[in-house]
Amino acid sequence: MKPCLFTLMALVFLFSTALADDEASNRPIVRSSEYGAYFAKSIPSGYYGQEGVTLVYHVEADENILLYEYPWYASEMYLGGNGDGTLVRFGPWCRGSEPLEDHLAIGFYRDGRVIREYSTLEIATLGSGVSESVSHYEVFGQRLGFRSSSYGFFFEVMGVDDVLFCFDLETGEIVE
Repeated sequence: MKPCLFTLMALVFLFSTALADDEASNRPIVRSSEYGAYFAKSIPSGYYGQEGVTLVYHVEADENILLYEYPWYASEMYLGGNGDGTLVRFGPWCRGSEPLEDHLAIGFYRDGRVIREYSTLEIATLGSGVSESVSHYEVFGQRLGFRSSSYGFFFEVMGVDDVLFCFDLETGEIVE
C-alpha cells in the first residue's frame, strides 16, 4: 500500500509542477520610466509570441504625447528615465530546452529604432548559463536595471550562472 501511495504522491507533484510551468497568455501592459515622465504601452496581436505594437509616450498635464512606435509586443521592458528615449526589452517565453539564434534574449532601442538585439544563443555563448524547466528555458536571472557612472549609462542583468552583463546604452554592446 505504501509504495502505491508514494507513487501517487510523486505523480501528483510532477503533474502540478508541469501545470505551474505553463506559459501565460499575452495581455496589454503598461510600464513607466523610473520617475513616471514616460510610459510604454505594449499591445499583443495574439495570445503568445511577440506580434503586436509598443507605443512610447511622454506624460504631459493635459495629454500624453506619442513619441515612438515599435512593431512588436513585449511583456517585460524597461524605460530610461532621463528622456533620451531608451527602451530595453526582454524576449518572450523561450519554448524548448536550448538557446537558439532566433529567440530574442534582450534588445536595446532608442528614438524608435533598434540599437542592438541579442539572441539567447549569443548570450549563452557569452557564459550566461541556461536554466531549463519542463517547457522553456532562460538565460537571464536577476534584472539589475539602469545605472550611470562617469563612463556613461548602462543596463545590467545577471545570467543564470551569476555572470554579470553590463550593456552600454549608447551602443548596446557588452562592456567589461
